Amino acid sequence: MTTRYFDDFDVGEQWPITETYEMTRDEIVSFATKWDPQPFHVDEAAAKKSVYGTLTACGTHIQAVVLKLAQALPHETAVIGALGYDEVRFHKAACLDDVLSLTIECIEKRPSSSKPDRGIIKNCHTLVNQAGDTVFSQITTLLIARA
Repeated sequence: MTTRYFDDFDVGEQWPITETYEMTRDEIVSFATKWDPQPFHVDEAAAKKSVYGTLTACGTHIQAVVLKLAQALPHETAVIGALGYDEVRFHKAACLDDVLSLTIECIEKRPSSSKPDRGIIKNCHTLVNQAGDTVFSQITTLLIARA
């Protein structure tokens, strides 16, 4: 696997991830039981009576899915560290049996003004379901080494 450095990125470049993630009952309930035990995340009967009509994944679970799918990029990235997540949006619930896919787009890049061995990249992560509906999006700011 090749490693991509700051100068290898182009604004507008997109990486659709071919790996997908299915939201199963066991996964939704297990994750939410530990981290966000709302009735519509952990109890099928309560979820059926909710506005969603079915079990839904909690927001932290969705963000974890994004990180998991991002690991399937066809390249390594010379990340020094994550600087932040901005514009975090939950557009639509991730429901039981949804199959989620991720696209990452480079939306901004700038060299560091104080350290010439690195630069800052902003990527937009967009998670969609099997119908093509956007479920989640966020802007990720990364500090990336230069070759």
